[in-house]
Amino acid sequence: MFQIYLKIARRHLWQSRLYACINVAGLAVGLTCVLLAALFIKDERSFDQFHSPDLYRINSHIIDEGKTEIKGGTGQVQGPAFKSQVPEVLNFARILGGDIREDVRAGDKAFRLQLLFVDDTFFDVFNFKLKEGNAKTVLKDINSVVITEQVALKFFGHTDVVGQTLQMDYEPSARRVGRPLVVTGVVENPPSNSSVQFGILFPFKLLQLSFDDPTWLNGYLGTFVVLHPKADIHSVEQKFNKIHRVHAQDQLAENKRANGSVPSVTYRLQRITDIHLNPQNVADKTGEDGVVHGSKLIYSYLFLGIASFILLMASINFININIANSMKRAKEIGVRKVTGGSQSQILLQFLGESGFLCALAFLLSLVITFLILPVFNQLSGKHILFNSFLSFAFLSWSFVIIIVNVFISGFYPAFLLSQYDPVQVLYQRHKSPRRSLLSTSLVTFQFSIAVLLGICTMIFYQQMNFVKNKDLGYNPGQVIRIKIPGLSDTKNMSASFKAELKDDAHIQQLSVTGEFGSYDTKVNGRFVKTYYRSMDADYLPVLGIRLKEGRNFSTLFPSDKKYGIIVNEAFIKAAKLINPLGAKVNADPFLGKDSFTIIGVVKNFHTGSFREAIRPMLMFTSEQYGGEAILTKIDASAQTQILGRLKNTFQKLIPGAAFDFAYLDEQNANEYEQELRWQKIITYATALSIFICCMGLFALVHLSVSQRMRETGIRVVLGATALDIVSLFSKDFLKLVLVAVIVASPLAYYLMNYWLANFVYRINIEWWVFALSGCISVLITLLTVGSQALKSALMNPTDALRIGVD
Repeated sequence: MFQIYLKIARRHLWQSRLYACINVAGLAVGLTCVLLAALFIKDERSFDQFHSPDLYRINSHIIDEGKTEIKGGTGQVQGPAFKSQVPEVLNFARILGGDIREDVRAGDKAFRLQLLFVDDTFFDVFNFKLKEGNAKTVLKDINSVVITEQVALKFFGHTDVVGQTLQMDYEPSARRVGRPLVVTGVVENPPSNSSVQFGILFPFKLLQLSFDDPTWLNGYLGTFVVLHPKADIHSVEQKFNKIHRVHAQDQLAENKRANGSVPSVTYRLQRITDIHLNPQNVADKTGEDGVVHGSKLIYSYLFLGIASFILLMASINFININIANSMKRAKEIGVRKVTGGSQSQILLQFLGESGFLCALAFLLSLVITFLILPVFNQLSGKHILFNSFLSFAFLSWSFVIIIVNVFISGFYPAFLLSQYDPVQVLYQRHKSPRRSLLSTSLVTFQFSIAVLLGICTMIFYQQMNFVKNKDLGYNPGQVIRIKIPGLSDTKNMSASFKAELKDDAHIQQLSVTGEFGSYDTKVNGRFVKTYYRSMDADYLPVLGIRLKEGRNFSTLFPSDKKYGIIVNEAFIKAAKLINPLGAKVNADPFLGKDSFTIIGVVKNFHTGSFREAIRPMLMFTSEQYGGEAILTKIDASAQTQILGRLKNTFQKLIPGAAFDFAYLDEQNANEYEQELRWQKIITYATALSIFICCMGLFALVHLSVSQRMRETGIRVVLGATALDIVSLFSKDFLKLVLVAVIVASPLAYYLMNYWLANFVYRINIEWWVFALSGCISVLITLLTVGSQALKSALMNPTDALRIGVD
């Protein structure tokens, strides 16, 4: 008998530690998720906070044919005009660049650098810190440049480089200067939480040597203004719009005569600290507004919501385990009340115990966060440092989170325990609330979150798999895209490369292509917004693009070089052409021709992401208009060898240029980088939620089994099988899981349908996703519950009856 009671004592001690470990582990995981979410949001909101609070960007709101477009850009003329006519504008700076990269050379070293063309007021407007040079004069001369510390180290090995010279052999404006570019300043590397990133700065007047644009209707660069601290933003915007109407009047009239419509343009001011989460980048690839690293506020809300749900699930475990475990502490409470303990003292005791476990979980979460922060940075694309925890604000919020969690997870169980009647408890007349309405609701809610995340994860994977495997209309496999510098002789580039590589059997095909942006194209009496691309006769074979009708460019038809064009099906549909072959097309004047003739129509193929519809496209010969990239179809069996050969050939034909290449399929995948990151985050969140659910379920079943040990022993003695015992304990939990599936499925359908609406090309949400999620949930429940119930069923009935007496 002594051994039986010793076994009971050990068992109770082990159970107490087990439940405490489950509570602490679950809370630690939940708190880690919340801490990471808080760090993520803190980083998102820290963007551009180091600049003046009175710094704004001018956004253009364009209404054309009933469609509204918001661009974070203007033309060249707005900044100077607004500065001279609006007293509230203290200073301004224009930026062109962002994702533009060009080759820069110093001696025998050449790198492709991220560049910006900026006004000489750049360092007065933005708070980037110069290490070398005078902020007032570093960009005054047309051939002056400012480089970052990182670039200085790459070129020269040190940062004391003022007076050193750089070359840009293939940039039009730099060649027009006629003398080397001189380093006049070195600036600290832009912080990772800056929306404006660069490696090298050029004077804006250098850009104007090649492109001095007086048009008020363009929007391809960023114009930033510093306003007087007491300026009324709405009043300033009205003044901007009034100036626009006066100065753009003639251009608007000309636009109406040429295109038959007049776009309505108004200007709005956007504080620089709001740009990161509302980037409004210039969409046109012919120019960039200087802003990169754009994000969306919804991602912060989504991350915080997921993390809060995981913490809430852990807190639900805490509540349910304490409620279910209440009977085991009933005698302790009865004795304390009989000996004079008040309800408030008992309440404070249990809240203190909850607080201790929560504090322990928080300390553990700090350790976990420190260990996984590098992995989290890689997953989220951030550069968060652990010392972010050391700020007073962050520690204060952490303390608030702990207090709230103690209250949520500890108050109700403590209150419930403090209500026990000591007489009923000591005479063992008190019944434990085996399945209260609150406990049932919390378990159902917990399962619903896990099922919701599981369904979302499956649909996420389906859409990404659809994107990955859908026919693009061409084959990007084993196609290498090599960037060609601006002023290279691209018209003869294809022939030159073919001549150099003709003896290499691993290089299958080669083509030169270029992207020229979107323009209004007149055809069949209507204007069609058309995307222009240059190509040669090998472009279609290299990518495997299929002709629908007509023919490809050919040297057998000399007129193709000057007058022939190929269009896609989207162009034919937009222009409403019935017989497209031979139709005349009036392209944008920059091509220098009055009209072109359609010689072929290709099947639609995707040039952008699946979020947007395939655009009307017009393709002309690169032999006439040049290109910006070489496409090379290679043999997969000798990639390293081929890359070396391509690099040597490139450097021979374009000396001094950086060899910049990318595999076309990998480049396409970058379009969905944000979605792929969130796919991983939601997958991990789903795994954590299932893990926490299983821990809570394990503890609840363990408690239920221990409370019904005597009943189980009696059933076994009377002939119940192991399957009967497993069914006894499983049926109640399976009901809750099925209810959770029913509750979560409509919400998951709504959320994922909303997300899929961002894709023009998307999957349909099938019924079997919800059925599969339900089956997986049932299976996990059966495994978790069944393992504990089976252990109880297989126990010696004599021991079960003796333990059950306790």
